[in-house]
Amino acid sequence: MKNWQEVLNLIERFNVYSSTEVTFTALDTLLQIFREASGLSEALKDSEEFLRGLFSIRPTSVMTLNVVSSLLLGLENSIGNSTSLKDWIDELDARVSSLTKEISSKTNTVATLGARRIKDGDRLLTCSYSRTVKALFSRLREEGKSVYVYVTESRPGGEGVALAKELGRMNFPVELIVDSAVRFFMKDVDIVVVGAEAIAANGAVVNKVGTSLIALAAHEARVRTFVLATTDKFSPETVFGELVKLPVLRDTSLLPGLEKYGDINVAAPLFDVTPPRHIDTIVTDRGVVAPEAVILLVKELYGWPPASIDPLSILRKLFR
Repeated sequence: MKNWQEVLNLIERFNVYSSTEVTFTALDTLLQIFREASGLSEALKDSEEFLRGLFSIRPTSVMTLNVVSSLLLGLENSIGNSTSLKDWIDELDARVSSLTKEISSKTNTVATLGARRIKDGDRLLTCSYSRTVKALFSRLREEGKSVYVYVTESRPGGEGVALAKELGRMNFPVELIVDSAVRFFMKDVDIVVVGAEAIAANGAVVNKVGTSLIALAAHEARVRTFVLATTDKFSPETVFGELVKLPVLRDTSLLPGLEKYGDINVAAPLFDVTPPRHIDTIVTDRGVVAPEAVILLVKELYGWPPASIDPLSILRKLFR
Protein backbone atom coordinates (compact mmCIF):
# COMPACT_ATOMS: atom_id res chain seq x y z
CA MET A 1 0.00 0.00 0.00
CA LYS A 2 1.32 3.43 -0.94
CA ASN A 3 1.67 6.15 1.70
CA TRP A 4 -1.13 8.25 0.22
CA GLN A 5 -3.50 5.28 0.49
CA GLU A 6 -2.66 5.02 4.19
CA VAL A 7 -3.43 8.73 4.54
CA LEU A 8 -6.86 8.18 2.98
CA ASN A 9 -7.51 5.37 5.44
CA LEU A 10 -6.68 7.67 8.36
CA ILE A 11 -9.02 10.37 7.08
CA GLU A 12 -11.78 7.86 6.36
CA ARG A 13 -11.52 6.50 9.92
CA PHE A 14 -11.82 10.09 11.13
CA ASN A 15 -8.38 10.02 12.73
CA VAL A 16 -7.72 13.42 11.15
CA TYR A 17 -10.23 15.64 12.90
CA SER A 18 -10.63 19.18 11.65
CA SER A 19 -11.12 20.45 8.11
CA THR A 20 -7.94 22.51 8.46
CA GLU A 21 -5.98 19.42 9.51
CA VAL A 22 -7.37 17.55 6.49
CA THR A 23 -6.24 20.40 4.23
CA PHE A 24 -2.71 20.47 5.67
CA THR A 25 -2.56 16.68 5.34
CA ALA A 26 -3.69 16.88 1.70
CA LEU A 27 -1.03 19.48 0.84
CA ASP A 28 1.75 17.49 2.51
CA THR A 29 0.60 14.27 0.85
CA LEU A 30 0.55 15.80 -2.64
CA LEU A 31 4.11 17.03 -2.11
CA GLN A 32 5.16 13.58 -0.89
CA ILE A 33 3.56 11.91 -3.92
CA PHE A 34 5.74 14.00 -6.24
CA ARG A 35 8.85 13.37 -4.15
CA GLU A 36 8.33 9.61 -4.30
CA ALA A 37 7.31 9.44 -7.97
CA SER A 38 9.68 8.14 -10.63
CA GLY A 39 8.32 10.62 -13.18
CA LEU A 40 5.58 13.17 -13.90
CA SER A 41 3.17 10.57 -15.29
CA GLU A 42 3.33 8.56 -12.06
CA ALA A 43 2.94 11.74 -10.04
CA LEU A 44 -0.18 12.64 -12.07
CA LYS A 45 -1.71 9.19 -11.70
CA ASP A 46 -1.16 8.97 -7.94
CA SER A 47 -2.20 12.59 -7.33
CA GLU A 48 -5.43 12.11 -9.26
CA GLU A 49 -6.27 8.89 -7.41
CA PHE A 50 -5.47 10.47 -4.06
CA LEU A 51 -7.60 13.57 -4.69
CA ARG A 52 -10.51 11.55 -6.08
CA GLY A 53 -10.45 9.38 -2.97
CA LEU A 54 -10.08 12.35 -0.66
CA PHE A 55 -13.04 14.29 -2.08
CA SER A 56 -15.14 11.12 -1.97
CA ILE A 57 -14.28 10.46 1.68
CA ARG A 58 -14.53 14.07 2.89
CA PRO A 59 -16.94 15.83 0.47
CA THR A 60 -17.81 18.44 3.10
CA SER A 61 -14.26 19.83 3.33
CA VAL A 62 -14.74 22.88 1.14
CA MET A 63 -11.49 24.30 2.50
CA THR A 64 -9.53 21.38 1.05
CA LEU A 65 -11.28 21.80 -2.31
CA ASN A 66 -10.57 25.54 -2.41
CA VAL A 67 -6.96 25.34 -1.24
CA VAL A 68 -5.99 22.43 -3.48
CA SER A 69 -7.58 24.21 -6.43
CA SER A 70 -5.60 27.35 -5.59
CA LEU A 71 -2.42 25.27 -5.41
CA LEU A 72 -2.99 23.66 -8.80
CA LEU A 73 -3.99 26.92 -10.51
CA GLY A 74 -0.81 28.50 -9.16
CA LEU A 75 1.25 25.64 -10.56
CA GLU A 76 -0.47 25.99 -13.93
CA ASN A 77 0.48 29.67 -14.09
CA SER A 78 4.06 29.27 -12.88
CA ILE A 79 5.42 25.97 -14.13
CA GLY A 80 2.81 24.38 -16.34
CA ASN A 81 5.15 23.86 -19.31
CA SER A 82 8.02 22.23 -17.43
CA THR A 83 8.66 18.50 -17.81
CA SER A 84 11.26 18.36 -15.04
CA LEU A 85 10.10 16.46 -11.96
CA LYS A 86 12.61 18.39 -9.84
CA ASP A 87 11.15 21.71 -10.99
CA TRP A 88 7.70 20.52 -10.00
CA ILE A 89 8.87 19.34 -6.58
CA ASP A 90 10.66 22.63 -5.87
CA GLU A 91 7.65 24.69 -6.94
CA LEU A 92 5.23 22.49 -4.99
CA ASP A 93 7.40 22.71 -1.90
CA ALA A 94 7.41 26.51 -2.04
CA ARG A 95 3.69 26.79 -2.69
CA VAL A 96 2.67 24.26 -0.01
CA SER A 97 4.82 26.14 2.51
CA SER A 98 3.28 29.47 1.47
CA LEU A 99 -0.31 28.17 1.63
CA THR A 100 0.27 26.58 5.03
CA LYS A 101 1.59 29.86 6.44
CA GLU A 102 -1.29 31.78 4.85
CA ILE A 103 -3.91 29.47 6.40
CA SER A 104 -2.20 29.66 9.81
CA SER A 105 -2.14 33.46 9.58
CA LYS A 106 -5.85 33.58 8.70
CA THR A 107 -6.63 31.22 11.58
CA ASN A 108 -4.78 33.49 14.00
CA THR A 109 -6.69 36.50 12.68
CA VAL A 110 -9.99 34.72 13.29
CA ALA A 111 -8.86 33.77 16.81
CA THR A 112 -7.88 37.38 17.59
CA LEU A 113 -11.19 38.79 16.36
CA GLY A 114 -13.15 36.12 18.21
CA ALA A 115 -11.29 36.70 21.48
CA ARG A 116 -12.36 40.36 21.45
CA ARG A 117 -15.96 39.24 21.88
CA ILE A 118 -15.30 37.07 24.91
CA LYS A 119 -15.01 38.53 28.40
CA ASP A 120 -13.00 37.30 31.34
CA GLY A 121 -15.20 34.92 33.33
CA ASP A 122 -17.47 33.90 30.42
CA ARG A 123 -18.75 30.34 30.28
CA LEU A 124 -18.34 28.88 26.79
CA LEU A 125 -19.68 25.77 25.11
CA THR A 126 -18.06 24.12 22.12
CA CYS A 127 -18.08 20.83 20.26
CA SER A 128 -15.99 18.58 18.03
CA TYR A 129 -12.33 19.40 17.33
CA SER A 130 -11.57 22.61 15.49
CA ARG A 131 -8.09 23.99 14.91
CA THR A 132 -9.59 27.48 14.73
CA VAL A 133 -11.49 27.08 18.00
CA LYS A 134 -8.30 25.80 19.62
CA ALA A 135 -6.49 28.91 18.31
CA LEU A 136 -9.19 31.03 19.94
CA PHE A 137 -8.48 29.47 23.34
CA SER A 138 -4.76 29.96 22.84
CA ARG A 139 -5.45 33.63 22.20
CA LEU A 140 -7.65 33.88 25.30
CA ARG A 141 -4.81 32.37 27.33
CA GLU A 142 -2.34 34.92 25.89
CA GLU A 143 -4.74 37.73 26.86
CA GLY A 144 -5.04 36.35 30.38
CA LYS A 145 -8.79 35.74 30.11
CA SER A 146 -10.14 32.97 32.31
CA VAL A 147 -13.17 31.15 30.90
CA TYR A 148 -15.03 27.99 31.85
CA VAL A 149 -15.56 25.54 28.98
CA TYR A 150 -18.22 22.93 28.33
CA VAL A 151 -17.21 20.49 25.58
CA THR A 152 -19.53 17.86 24.12
CA GLU A 153 -18.20 14.36 23.45
CA SER A 154 -19.10 14.84 19.78
CA ARG A 155 -20.09 11.33 18.73
CA PRO A 156 -19.50 9.51 16.46
CA GLY A 157 -15.75 9.77 16.77
CA GLY A 158 -15.68 11.44 20.17
CA GLU A 159 -13.17 14.06 19.05
CA GLY A 160 -14.63 16.47 21.62
CA VAL A 161 -12.80 14.36 24.21
CA ALA A 162 -9.49 15.15 22.49
CA LEU A 163 -10.30 18.88 22.48
CA ALA A 164 -11.30 18.78 26.15
CA LYS A 165 -7.96 17.19 27.04
CA GLU A 166 -6.02 19.83 25.12
CA LEU A 167 -7.98 22.70 26.69
CA GLY A 168 -7.36 21.13 30.10
CA ARG A 169 -3.62 21.09 29.38
CA MET A 170 -3.95 24.82 28.60
CA ASN A 171 -5.21 25.20 32.19
CA PHE A 172 -8.80 26.08 31.32
CA PRO A 173 -11.43 24.58 33.63
CA VAL A 174 -13.23 22.09 31.37
CA GLU A 175 -16.40 20.06 31.78
CA LEU A 176 -16.91 17.23 29.27
CA ILE A 177 -20.62 16.55 28.70
CA VAL A 178 -22.61 14.01 26.72
CA ASP A 179 -24.11 15.33 23.49
CA SER A 180 -27.69 14.88 24.69
CA ALA A 181 -27.08 17.15 27.72
CA VAL A 182 -26.55 20.34 25.71
CA ARG A 183 -29.99 21.78 26.47
CA PHE A 184 -29.60 20.90 30.16
CA PHE A 185 -26.38 22.93 30.45
CA MET A 186 -27.32 25.79 28.10
CA LYS A 187 -28.79 27.81 30.99
CA ASP A 188 -25.24 28.13 32.37
CA VAL A 189 -23.63 29.15 29.06
CA ASP A 190 -22.80 32.71 27.96
CA ILE A 191 -21.51 32.03 24.43
CA VAL A 192 -21.38 29.05 22.06
CA VAL A 193 -18.26 28.91 19.89
CA VAL A 194 -17.96 26.36 17.09
CA GLY A 195 -15.84 25.85 14.01
CA ALA A 196 -17.07 24.97 10.52
CA GLU A 197 -16.47 22.32 7.90
CA ALA A 198 -18.07 24.52 5.24
CA ILE A 199 -20.15 27.67 4.98
CA ALA A 200 -22.74 27.98 2.24
CA ALA A 201 -23.43 31.17 0.31
CA ASN A 202 -26.65 31.74 2.28
CA GLY A 203 -24.79 31.60 5.62
CA ALA A 204 -25.76 28.03 6.52
CA VAL A 205 -22.97 26.23 8.36
CA VAL A 206 -21.92 22.61 7.83
CA ASN A 207 -20.15 21.25 10.90
CA LYS A 208 -19.87 18.09 13.02
CA VAL A 209 -23.25 16.48 13.63
CA GLY A 210 -24.85 17.91 16.75
CA THR A 211 -23.87 21.49 15.96
CA SER A 212 -27.36 22.29 14.67
CA LEU A 213 -28.93 21.03 17.92
CA ILE A 214 -26.47 23.09 19.97
CA ALA A 215 -27.30 26.22 17.94
CA LEU A 216 -31.03 25.51 18.25
CA ALA A 217 -30.79 25.12 22.03
CA ALA A 218 -28.71 28.30 22.23
CA HIS A 219 -31.20 30.20 20.08
CA GLU A 220 -34.05 29.09 22.32
CA ALA A 221 -32.10 30.15 25.44
CA ARG A 222 -31.03 33.46 23.84
CA VAL A 223 -27.37 32.47 24.02
CA ARG A 224 -25.19 33.84 21.21
CA THR A 225 -23.62 31.37 18.77
CA PHE A 226 -20.32 32.36 17.15
CA VAL A 227 -18.96 30.41 14.19
CA LEU A 228 -15.20 30.69 13.67
CA ALA A 229 -14.00 30.05 10.11
CA THR A 230 -11.48 31.31 7.60
CA THR A 231 -12.88 32.38 4.24
CA ASP A 232 -11.26 29.28 2.67
CA LYS A 233 -14.26 27.39 4.05
CA PHE A 234 -16.79 29.42 2.07
CA SER A 235 -18.44 27.34 -0.62
CA PRO A 236 -18.77 29.34 -3.85
CA GLU A 237 -20.77 26.62 -5.60
CA THR A 238 -23.69 26.14 -3.23
CA VAL A 239 -26.55 28.38 -2.20
CA PHE A 240 -28.03 26.05 0.41
CA GLY A 241 -25.97 24.05 2.89
CA GLU A 242 -28.09 20.98 2.24
CA LEU A 243 -26.56 20.72 -1.23
CA VAL A 244 -23.24 19.75 0.36
CA LYS A 245 -23.08 15.96 0.50
CA LEU A 246 -23.15 14.82 4.14
CA PRO A 247 -21.55 11.39 4.73
CA VAL A 248 -23.27 8.83 6.97
CA LEU A 249 -21.32 6.02 8.67
CA ARG A 250 -23.05 2.65 9.12
CA ASP A 251 -20.43 0.77 11.13
CA THR A 252 -21.84 -1.06 14.18
CA SER A 253 -18.47 -0.63 15.94
CA LEU A 254 -19.46 3.01 16.44
CA LEU A 255 -21.87 1.80 19.13
CA PRO A 256 -19.99 -0.76 21.25
CA GLY A 257 -22.12 -3.67 22.43
CA LEU A 258 -24.77 -3.26 19.75
CA GLU A 259 -23.54 -6.23 17.73
CA LYS A 260 -24.80 -8.68 20.38
CA TYR A 261 -28.40 -7.62 19.75
CA GLY A 262 -28.49 -9.06 16.25
CA ASP A 263 -29.23 -7.46 12.92
CA ILE A 264 -29.75 -3.81 13.87
CA ASN A 265 -28.93 -1.07 11.39
CA VAL A 266 -26.70 1.82 12.42
CA ALA A 267 -26.78 5.33 10.93
CA ALA A 268 -24.22 7.84 12.18
CA PRO A 269 -24.10 11.10 10.19
CA LEU A 270 -20.78 12.89 10.52
CA PHE A 271 -22.05 16.40 9.80
CA ASP A 272 -25.23 18.45 9.85
CA VAL A 273 -26.39 21.87 8.63
CA THR A 274 -27.12 24.78 10.95
CA PRO A 275 -29.46 27.35 9.37
CA PRO A 276 -28.32 30.98 9.40
CA ARG A 277 -31.23 32.05 11.61
CA HIS A 278 -29.67 30.13 14.52
CA ILE A 279 -26.24 31.77 14.11
CA ASP A 280 -25.49 35.20 15.54
CA THR A 281 -22.06 35.91 14.08
CA ILE A 282 -19.50 34.37 11.73
CA VAL A 283 -15.95 35.43 12.61
CA THR A 284 -13.70 35.33 9.54
CA ASP A 285 -10.25 36.57 8.53
CA ARG A 286 -12.07 39.26 6.53
CA GLY A 287 -13.92 40.51 9.60
CA VAL A 288 -17.00 39.69 11.65
CA VAL A 289 -20.14 39.25 9.57
CA ALA A 290 -23.77 38.27 9.99
CA PRO A 291 -24.71 35.01 8.22
CA GLU A 292 -26.82 37.01 5.77
CA ALA A 293 -23.69 38.89 4.65
CA VAL A 294 -21.76 35.75 3.65
CA ILE A 295 -23.02 36.00 0.09
CA LEU A 296 -21.31 39.40 -0.22
CA LEU A 297 -17.98 37.88 0.80
CA VAL A 298 -18.49 34.98 -1.61
CA LYS A 299 -19.10 37.49 -4.43
CA GLU A 300 -15.97 39.43 -3.42
CA LEU A 301 -13.78 36.32 -3.26
CA TYR A 302 -15.10 34.29 -6.19
CA GLY A 303 -17.14 36.65 -8.35
CA TRP A 304 -20.77 36.11 -9.27
CA PRO A 305 -21.93 33.74 -10.43
CA PRO A 306 -18.92 31.87 -9.03
CA ALA A 307 -16.99 29.69 -11.44
CA SER A 308 -17.19 25.93 -10.93
CA ILE A 309 -14.14 24.46 -9.17
CA ASP A 310 -12.83 21.05 -10.23
CA PRO A 311 -9.27 20.38 -9.03
CA LEU A 312 -9.13 17.07 -10.89
CA SER A 313 -9.75 18.86 -14.19
CA ILE A 314 -7.06 21.41 -13.34
CA LEU A 315 -4.64 18.58 -12.51
CA ARG A 316 -5.32 16.74 -15.79
CA LYS A 317 -4.91 20.00 -17.73
CA LEU A 318 -1.45 20.48 -16.19
CA PHE A 319 -0.20 17.25 -17.74
CA ARG A 320 -1.63 17.46 -21.25
